[in-house]
Amino acid sequence: MPSADVILQRLRALQERREAAVGPLVEVLARRSALLDQLAELDVPYGKAYVDAEAAGWTPEELAKLGADEPVKRPRVRSKRSRSSVKKTDGQSSGAVPETASPAGAIPSQGDSSTTVGVA
Repeated sequence: MPSADVILQRLRALQERREAAVGPLVEVLARRSALLDQLAELDVPYGKAYVDAEAAGWTPEELAKLGADEPVKRPRVRSKRSRSSVKKTDGQSSGAVPETASPAGAIPSQGDSSTTVGVA
């Protein structure tokens, strides 16, 4: 049976080979992580540029032929209709329902004493 010193030497040699083998992987992982971070920083401007191209008349099929894939994160675009076509009349928006017609108007509030339910 080998001595403790021989066992420790074998262990260290094995560990050194393992560390040497993983070194290139660690370097590639660090570079890969940095590149993925850079790519993620481009997601928002890419999505905006893609939507702008569509707004200018390009179809997704035409953009794909140019090599522009549809963005993963499409920017939220406010509808022009929701801001400009909704006009207020008599202090209410056109989609507002008068308070008296609300189904919630028929439900008594907790402070309404005329609807107090007795506890048995």
